[in-house]
Amino acid sequence: MQSEPLELVFSQVDGLDLTLDVYVPPAATTTSKVPVYLWWHGGGLLQGTRKGLSPHHLAAVTKHNICIVSADYRLAPQTRLPGILADCKSAMEFVGSKAFAEATGGRVDANKIVVSGSSAGGWLSLLAGTGIGFEASGLALPPKVVGIAAIYPITDLADPFWHTKQHPVSYLPRVIPESELAPFLDPDAPKTCFAALDAPRSIFYHFMVQEALLEKLLLEGTGVPASAFAVAPQLKALGKFDTPVYQVHGDIDDKVPCRQARDVEKALQEINAPDHIYEELPGLNHLFDREPECTMESMYAFLARVTK
Repeated sequence: MQSEPLELVFSQVDGLDLTLDVYVPPAATTTSKVPVYLWWHGGGLLQGTRKGLSPHHLAAVTKHNICIVSADYRLAPQTRLPGILADCKSAMEFVGSKAFAEATGGRVDANKIVVSGSSAGGWLSLLAGTGIGFEASGLALPPKVVGIAAIYPITDLADPFWHTKQHPVSYLPRVIPESELAPFLDPDAPKTCFAALDAPRSIFYHFMVQEALLEKLLLEGTGVPASAFAVAPQLKALGKFDTPVYQVHGDIDDKVPCRQARDVEKALQEINAPDHIYEELPGLNHLFDREPECTMESMYAFLARVTK
C-alpha cells in the first residue's frame, strides 16, 4: 500500500479546497481495475477530518484489493446539511470523472462505487446512496452506487436522543460550558472542512448532545424540514429500494442509539428490499472499529459481493 494517499481536489467552494484522499492498491492495473469504497467521516457533521480513517480501512487497500477514498465535506453550522449533501454529490461525481481516472492511472472502476461512512458519515452514505434529502435540498440526485455500507449511523433527527439535554452527557464527567465552543457555534464564522481529531473543535459533538442542538445546527435557516432526511420514513415513502445496504452497530452505543439503524433495517424489511444486512454487535460502543484488532470482515465480504 502507498504510504501516503493521492490528494485530489474535487471541489472549490466558499474559498475551500475540498479534497479526496485516495489509496489505490498496488495490484490494480488498467486491465484489472479495482472497485471504490468512498467514505465520509463522523463527528455529527460538526467536526472531524478525512484523515480519520480506521486501521481496517488502511489495511483493506491491499488486503481486499479495493480503492479506499476518504472525502472532505464542509462542517456545520457554518455550512448547513443541504450544502454538505452538495459536497457529497460533488465527491461522487468526481470519482466518476475523467480527472479521477487520469489521476489514478485508469486502474479504478468508477462503475463500482460503494458509499460508506461512520456515525454522521454513515448517515451521509445512506442519504447519498438512496438519494433521500437531495430534492428537498434543491439538488439533483447523485450518481447511482452499487452498495451502501453504514457504520453505526445516525439516521433520523426525530429520535428523542437528539432532543433530550444531558447535563452532563452519559459518557463525560463534566458539563461543557458554551464558552468552549463559542468560536464554532457562530454560523457566520469562517467555513471549514477540517478539524483535527485533537483540535478544540473535537468536543463539539459532545456539546451538541449535551444541549440537544443537532437539528438546529444542521438546518436552522434552511427552510428544509428534518423529516426530509429521516432515512426509515423516507424509505417507506419510496416503497421500494434495490441497492444493497449493509449496516453495523454496537448494542451499547451511547453516542448514537442503535435503534436508529434498527429502524432503517425494519423499513427495508417492510418495503421488501431484496438485499440488506444488519449486524448488531453485543457489548460494543461507538467507534469500535477504530481498534486495531477490528477487521470488519463482514463488511468487506459485503463489499466483495456487491462489487464483483
